[in-house]
Amino acid sequence: MFKKLGFAIILTFLTACNQILPSTSPSGQSQGFRFRYNPFEVTDYNEDMEYYSKDSFKVAMLLPLSGKASTFGKGLQNAAMMALEDTNNQNLEVRFYDTKSSPEGALNALSTALAGKAELVLGPLMSDEVSAISYQAKSKGVPIISFSTAPHVLGNGVYTLGLLADEQIKRIVSYAAVQNRHKIAVFVPDSPAGLNAAKSAVQAAANNSMAVTKIGFYEPSTLEFSNLVQEMAKTKDFDTVLIAETGSRLKAISGTFGYFDVAYPDVLFIGTSVWENTNLTKETTLYKGVYPVISRVHNDYFEKKYKDLFGEVPNSLYSFAYDSIALASALSRQRAGNLYSAITNPDGYIGINGSFRLFDDGTNEHNLNIVEVTPGGLKTVSAAPKTFGTHADFGNSAVLMKPAIYGKDTQTVYDKLFPSVQTPSYFNIF
Repeated sequence: MFKKLGFAIILTFLTACNQILPSTSPSGQSQGFRFRYNPFEVTDYNEDMEYYSKDSFKVAMLLPLSGKASTFGKGLQNAAMMALEDTNNQNLEVRFYDTKSSPEGALNALSTALAGKAELVLGPLMSDEVSAISYQAKSKGVPIISFSTAPHVLGNGVYTLGLLADEQIKRIVSYAAVQNRHKIAVFVPDSPAGLNAAKSAVQAAANNSMAVTKIGFYEPSTLEFSNLVQEMAKTKDFDTVLIAETGSRLKAISGTFGYFDVAYPDVLFIGTSVWENTNLTKETTLYKGVYPVISRVHNDYFEKKYKDLFGEVPNSLYSFAYDSIALASALSRQRAGNLYSAITNPDGYIGINGSFRLFDDGTNEHNLNIVEVTPGGLKTVSAAPKTFGTHADFGNSAVLMKPAIYGKDTQTVYDKLFPSVQTPSYFNIF
């Protein structure tokens, strides 16, 4: 059974009790958070200063509170503040440190946090920041739960709460298999992210007794897809098309497929959660198309409270900061044991984004909903599973079929998709 993320999570989501909301004054105005910490600079620390209470569970949250990514950093901090108020864990002490949107800033921030005896690091956001701090954190035995989903930064005590392309493709391909779909054409950008998506699709298809028959690679900055789609559509040896794209490119790609008579019900269009960033209610080619999303069970609560407190609708990224604090709260009650083992508890945890669990290799698994594009908006067609299955690496026992390659040298792709030496991740995403 899942572990619950703190007393406040139980109250809010299991009993619908409102006791965890911020206290209000007689005028109805919020009195604000009890937990307000200013980001520390390296110069703030000296050997005589004690940052944390001696008996508290000491957590450092490294965020880009200044620099190019500061908008996201401040949003993540806001969500973390919400979680601190909601969990109301007196044994949890969180300090915020500014990475200044750079690897150097992240390393300085970590050094300060470690000098203050931090036991757990939440963040940073960007992969180069995570890379910069990994060695030092590992040498001190301090786990990192980051917000970067770049495969090359994970493992060896570095985890991510972010939604991974691997797990999304696994879920959506499994759904397609249940719909009696058997052959997939993959359409991805010619980039490290596109190669990763193609690799995941090939392996997920094999694990579901399906096959990827074609993979088309396009220039990431282009909006012209006619030649590539026409070439792939000459022989319709597929009943599913995976498009890992968003915005104007997603619309242009789907429209081009429709122009060449690739459409539902002969073909099911599937995607990843990035589809959610695009209004698809007028994209007729994508009607009946499906993609995975984070569970929305508690989403209304998070969005409403964030908007009430900070005056804006939160980016979906911010909810992971909330869950990281709630996870830290749960871990604070297990600190006597092995913290790494507690983080990777196979039973998983429940947070704002539904149930999730972390693995030794740094990756994670969320139980995801499947939503369908309709003229009236999104419709949930497959609810997130309530329990996790057995975790296994893709392709361990499946036979991987080699697809036809378009838009890129075939052998180059095969060398990446079917390497002679298996490694946890073949490509870096920056």
